[in-house]
Amino acid sequence: MKLQQMNGKQFFLTLPNQIVRAKSWVKGDEIKAIINNEGDIVLKK
Repeated sequence: MKLQQMNGKQFFLTLPNQIVRAKSWVKGDEIKAIINNEGDIVLKK
């Protein structure tokens, strides 16, 4: 994945189709980004 920036404001990542399908996520799902105790970013639906 590559970190990108939109119009010099917000940053975003495009998730690979394999990850989205493995998690059974669909367009419109609300995904939360959480930073755990080790400093890793965890995505949760």
